[in-house]
Order: sequence, then structure tokens, then C-alpha cells
Amino acid sequence: MKIVIQIFCLPYEIDELENTLNQLRRASKYIDLSNEWVIDVCMSTSNDMVNWPKSSIPKQYFEEKLLKLKWQTDWCERNFRTSDTINGCVSHRRYCNDTYKDAQYFLWLDTDIIFEERTLSYLQNALQPIGDITKYSIITPELVRIWDNTWDVLTNENFIDKPLGYQQDANPYLDSGIKGDVSIEAVQNSNSPQSRFKFAGGWFTCISGELLRKIGVPESFGHYGYEDTFLMVAAEKLVQTKQLDIQQFKLKNVVVCENYKYRNNSYYINNLSMYDRREEYKKIAESNFMVELDNVE
Repeated sequence: MKIVIQIFCLPYEIDELENTLNQLRRASKYIDLSNEWVIDVCMSTSNDMVNWPKSSIPKQYFEEKLLKLKWQTDWCERNFRTSDTINGCVSHRRYCNDTYKDAQYFLWLDTDIIFEERTLSYLQNALQPIGDITKYSIITPELVRIWDNTWDVLTNENFIDKPLGYQQDANPYLDSGIKGDVSIEAVQNSNSPQSRFKFAGGWFTCISGELLRKIGVPESFGHYGYEDTFLMVAAEKLVQTKQLDIQQFKLKNVVVCENYKYRNNSYYINNLSMYDRREEYKKIAESNFMVELDNVE
């Protein structure tokens, strides 16, 4: 079984990338390495994202640190690169989908996600039984309570009584982890009219290769925004119109957290002249959403 863990970062996230890779290294001692594990890391060093002449930290610093992190990631196959053409997580996810055509599963992981070291093992142990049920699957951990009640289907029961938006105040190192007996549960979101599916792109989200290749990551979406929503809505369309057996599952009592509390990139942000193009990129993806949805069949 081939599982591709894909991580995109910008230069100012390089320390968070190091933390994520260290978490994965600790997690690797619990997993079956007879499976083919791949970590694909891309860092954008494009002039479209950083004005390097006006930055006090040179591009070479980040290139050399990325090389060091690659050398330290020796428990699996690893493909690390800088890029002038991949400027966001969406274009990186598209690249990986196009590159690893033999992958059974893709794990989308952001650099600000904190997870307990057994999380990867619990995910791995779920892949075969879920694969026996359907080849079109999404698998997620659980979360603390976040933005609105459409996410409650993924909220761990220990956090369901917390206020909406609790993730901003959560201690990710205390609130992530194994919160009880772990089991695999089917997910069906009844709080959203848009789709029965519910997940976010890089929150330890595992997507079967068969499903991702069926729907794809549209080229017209560019670099950033709405690829997770598109996958949810397109999957709903395929269930409704083609009766495709697409199912979502969660690892009950395995909780991951975004690191709002301790995330601090101020040193890099203060010393890099960054272009924040997220809203610009999201508008591009949004403008192409319905056209691409019509093309899904």
C-alpha cells in the first residue's frame, strides 16, 4: 500500500514544517513500514510570494534548511523541493495527484496541525478495513469544537459542549491526543444542505487515490482555496447522480488541533517582505467552482 503525505509551506512556516516532520518521525515508530510511505514537501520560494531583494533573510537560508530537514527525514521515501510555480497548497495537492498515480491514499497535512504520535498508526490500521468497504473514501480524525455546528459531526464528545470557536483558545498539546477507545465511525453530516461530507484540507485528512483521481484538483483553481469544499460537493454529486459508493469515516477519539495558541512566525514575517495573495487566489478558485462542478461526472 502506498500512502503519500503531502505538506506545503511558505518560507515563514519553515519552523512549523520542522515541528510537523518531527511529529511524523515520532509517529513512524508505531507504523508498519512494509507499506510504502512517501513524504512530499514543497516550499514556495517564488518571487510572486516573497520580495527577496527587500527581505533581510536570504532565500538561500530557507533552501539550506529545507535540505537539512530532508536529510533528517530518513524513515520513508522523501521528496522535498522548492518551487517557483507551486504557490499554495492547492497547486501542490494537484501536483501530487498528478505525480503519484499509483498511490492508494493521500494524506493532506498542514504545518500548524498538532497530533499525538499514535495518530498515524490508528489511521494506517483503518485503511484496510475501510478499503474493504469502499475504494472511494475520506478518513479524518476528530476535532475540538470550531466555527459552527456543521462541524459538530467531527467534534470529539469531550469538546462538544465548548463554545463555537473554541479552537482559537485551545491548548493544542493538551487537547489533541487519544481521548478514549478508538474506533472507526461512519460520518454523515446532517447539518449542511450542501453535502453529507465534512472535512478540511490539511487537518490530517486522508483521501483514497481512487476518489481523488475521480474528482481531481481542478487546474483552474490555481494555488489556494476551496479544493476541500469542491471535493465535498463533487462527492455528493457523484453519490446522487452516479450512485457512487463514496463514504467518509472518522477515527473516533483521535483528536488533532490547529496550533492557534503557540504559533509564532513573527521573526520570519518581520524579516521577509511577503505578498499575502490568499484572497486573490481564493477569488480565482471561487470563480471557477461551478464550472468545474459541472464537469464532474
